[in-house]
Amino acid sequence: MAKKATRPSLRELALAPLSGFRSKDVDVPEWGCTVTIREPSAQAWLEWRQSINPELTEGEEPKKLTPAQEANRNLQSDVFLFIDILLDEEKTQVFTLKDKGLVESIYGPVHARLLSQALALGASQAETEKKPETPAPSS
Repeated sequence: MAKKATRPSLRELALAPLSGFRSKDVDVPEWGCTVTIREPSAQAWLEWRQSINPELTEGEEPKKLTPAQEANRNLQSDVFLFIDILLDEEKTQVFTLKDKGLVESIYGPVHARLLSQALALGASQAETEKKPETPAPSS
């Protein structure tokens, strides 16, 4: 007699590792595999924001960056998010913040495309919550 599969409880579903995030599997032909990405966590967004807009002391002016410095800052900021969104087969993060320098040194177009898709997962949530505008009545 075959055992009937029991459905997970709401508690189990809510506490599953990816339950708070949209995620999807993405084919990466350059790597010859499929990876899982998820939308970035709140912690990753905080790290990203801090790297883009460092806190200034009262009266301190933001430092003017050269285009090269700005591009480097943007790369470093994107790496924070990339580290957060890439998951392995067990749906755990592939990298930690300790890997930031390593990831930064190899970050390229494939990484940027994966990050872009992960960001779109969060954006699609916002789009689904938009209510269609009601046209104003004609007089």
